[in-house]
Amino acid sequence: AVERGYVTAQQVYNLLNAEAGEPALHNPNYILILDCRSAERYKQCHLVTARIFNVKQTAFGYLCQVIDTRCIGQSIFLFCVSVGSEKARADSPTLQRCFFQLSSLGMDPVILLGGFSAFHRLYPFLCTPRMVLLEPERRALTIYPSEILEGALYQGSAAQAQDYRIIKNLHITHVVNATAECPDAFPRTLRYLRLRLSDDTQQDMGEALPLATQFIAGALRGGAGRVLVHCSLGRSRSSALTIAFLMEHHRWSLRHAYRWLQERRACAAPNAGFLRQLAAYEEKLFGQRLTSLDDIRL
Repeated sequence: AVERGYVTAQQVYNLLNAEAGEPALHNPNYILILDCRSAERYKQCHLVTARIFNVKQTAFGYLCQVIDTRCIGQSIFLFCVSVGSEKARADSPTLQRCFFQLSSLGMDPVILLGGFSAFHRLYPFLCTPRMVLLEPERRALTIYPSEILEGALYQGSAAQAQDYRIIKNLHITHVVNATAECPDAFPRTLRYLRLRLSDDTQQDMGEALPLATQFIAGALRGGAGRVLVHCSLGRSRSSALTIAFLMEHHRWSLRHAYRWLQERRACAAPNAGFLRQLAAYEEKLFGQRLTSLDDIRL
């Protein structure tokens, strides 16, 4: 478990790539990343959309300069990006002062565990020497699939599955294509499982669920493979397949698997028919129903 007030590199990756209707990062007020390293290091490379934090200014004074203070009561995420470990806040008086001043404004600041170096090591493609602040610049950013299991399992859209830069940067080796309408993009270089499903409550998933779980498990065996599960938007069909894999191969209940997925991909939403079939799959795996659908319905 991560200590309150801190986030992992994977959590930041998923927040940067979150989408609900459209990518959240396109909104300039969605997330404020404050880079507390030196100006020289910031200019060399930093997280996309990060701003350098001027330690000579108070947190409130700096905040007034970079965002409309009328947005303070809204759901803005703030990150104080530092170098160091979980003791970073205590070890740096400036960072500590910033943290508590932002908290006093009704915000929920958090510190990136391991700092910039930890994030850059895993996601160099989301780091840049350029300043990316305005909405047109943000809309030019590539939005990546959600990372469900670190360095192993990803879930996203058909558009992302057809972007070779995404495939290359994430080192994807296997793809589960849950659509009937989108062709396999790179059959010569990747291994595919094509399931041709419809996002319909009457769609039978009886064969698809075990096929997908077996394919994903085989790809991840030995730790060398990376799997992307996708449908059209990365919400319903792909979510049902991902949840089935988490249930079967991690021995998790439907409720646990569903919550795990939603924590990493908030837009994940299997349709009602898929949820009923996942509940039946849970009973098949464990010999009994462990989850009430009333607990997980949207």
